[in-house]
Amino acid sequence: MTRSPALLIVHQGALGDLVCIFPVIAALRSHFRPVGILCQEPLGRLAAAEGLVETWFPIEAAWTACLFAGDAAPDARRRLGPFSHILIFSSSEALATSLQGISGARVCRFPPRPPADQRVHVTEHALQHVRGCGLLPDQDRTFPQTTLSASLTIGKSRSQTVLIHPGAGSPRKRWPLSGFRDVAVQLAALRLSPEFVLGPAEQDLLPELAHRAATVHHPNDSIELLTLLRSAAAYIGNDSGVSHLAAWTGLPSVVVFGPTDPMRWRPRGGSVEIVQPPLDCWPCFETAAENCATADCLGRITPGDVMEAFQRVVRRC
Repeated sequence: MTRSPALLIVHQGALGDLVCIFPVIAALRSHFRPVGILCQEPLGRLAAAEGLVETWFPIEAAWTACLFAGDAAPDARRRLGPFSHILIFSSSEALATSLQGISGARVCRFPPRPPADQRVHVTEHALQHVRGCGLLPDQDRTFPQTTLSASLTIGKSRSQTVLIHPGAGSPRKRWPLSGFRDVAVQLAALRLSPEFVLGPAEQDLLPELAHRAATVHHPNDSIELLTLLRSAAAYIGNDSGVSHLAAWTGLPSVVVFGPTDPMRWRPRGGSVEIVQPPLDCWPCFETAAENCATADCLGRITPGDVMEAFQRVVRRC
């Protein structure tokens, strides 16, 4: 039996960027073993926990500095040596040249996202390039939208918890906290248990939630976040990495979009509803230095809009 070639994936993005390519990694595993990843340490742990990679290297490690400088450090050669193929999600041609010289592997590099004026989903963008590099055959058209161990739906789950994540990587993508609070009140009226999730960059929202005596979770890392999501019945949040992870788990999800384009960034999954009002000026997040001072795209979304989307996604489950 012919042994499968080994593949190393290099990815410098944040949580949402990486989760967007989880389906692509899952498809690559049909043709490569082992699969390794060089990325942020918490995300490497997450990819390994999801069974997507056999090994991971933290991009914060000291030995990785040579990869960006072009130096052939012995430690780097030793770590990269087993991989016959390297897939790089980066705009840096210098990084690709450096890895090629250090490892001797076949290197495939492309930008992690499509040009801002192209309405192509990030996952499809990656899939097209991976096929173009010959790493996946054109006839391989099946890849999972969610993890194989997707969580139970709200209709089957014993949990009544609806997790709410009011944060986002950029404040420009945050729906007002007051809207999420109103949604929580309406969920409680349905005898559900709304609970909030905050990351380290969203602690500015804590005082208001504490004042309302809300239940607030503070997961220490992506593994704790994943466990929390899998314990819930449903999820509501902004366009964020947390929302992408929720959709990946199969959790029925409502995601609020403002200045970003769901055609490019919609969380992929079978139970996802997007809330976004139609505006002529949208989307502007990736093409304008600043958004509107009044944030009309987010300001026009009402708690009723979100609850209607919630009811739709629940009915499908």
